[in-house]
Amino acid sequence: MKVTEICVVPAERRIRLTVEMPNPDRFLTSQAPHLPRRLFRLFPNLSQHKCENGRGYTFRRECRQTEIPHLFEHLIIELQAQAQPAEVLRGETHWNWRVDPKGRFHVFVDYENELLAVGAIRLAERILQSLDERHLEDVDAELEMARLREVARLGRALMGQEKEPQGDGKTVPVTASCSPVRSPTRVPANGTQKARGR
Repeated sequence: MKVTEICVVPAERRIRLTVEMPNPDRFLTSQAPHLPRRLFRLFPNLSQHKCENGRGYTFRRECRQTEIPHLFEHLIIELQAQAQPAEVLRGETHWNWRVDPKGRFHVFVDYENELLAVGAIRLAERILQSLDERHLEDVDAELEMARLREVARLGRALMGQEKEPQGDGKTVPVTASCSPVRSPTRVPANGTQKARGR
């Protein structure tokens, strides 16, 4: 998975990402079941994420067969929440292979701290890449989170917010939705698919 575009929308406090899957036929977690398993071990709070998926599944259950960019979306939100407490963070994952090439996804994530969000995106991308290549030694979650907390502090300083937000940095209310449709040949009438995360 590769992030090919990051577009910050400050007025909406949202970032839009374009994500490309190197193998457009390998985009589901069921095709790489080691990814969610290892990710839930590294970041157990992911199992508390809510996911509006049309079937009432928990996010852990949804991860048995969901789009890898949808998992990426949730990881970005989790990393932000662990680095800096937030009120509510939301995300969505869309794709439309009638318009875009197969394997291209558009991921949207909310943020409260722009610098932190960009750092979380890059860290999430590296973590998923390392896990997918089975290079677990490349991921030192504690060290990476310490760095991300420093990025969050710098982001607050740049925004003129010297004080750290209150909260435990672990639990953030989340709203997410995922389309129950998995096959790109069964695209809803509007021609798009949508998944939303934490």
